[in-house]
Amino acid sequence: MNWFHFLSWVAGLYLVYYLALILFDYSHSKKPSAEATGELTFTEDIQPKKIDHLPDKAEAPPKPVPKTQSPILGSGGVSLKSLFSLCQQEAIIYTRPVSF
Repeated sequence: MNWFHFLSWVAGLYLVYYLALILFDYSHSKKPSAEATGELTFTEDIQPKKIDHLPDKAEAPPKPVPKTQSPILGSGGVSLKSLFSLCQQEAIIYTRPVSF
């Protein structure tokens, strides 16, 4: 038996398996009755209210990021120019395995 025959047998078995699953699901599916209209009904009598959103006074607006400073630099990142200089200085170990 070569690889082609093996793979064709595996593909055939998967095909039969999935067809059996589809036929099993199709045969056990419930047919919708004539009474089912697809409409949701609720037994509670609830009337919706429109509520205007008022911001809390204690909630402070978020601080804007200064235009001169990048958010990446502020979070501890480095610029692309600094990244290349660190690579030239071999300060970044990126190809060596991690030692414990």
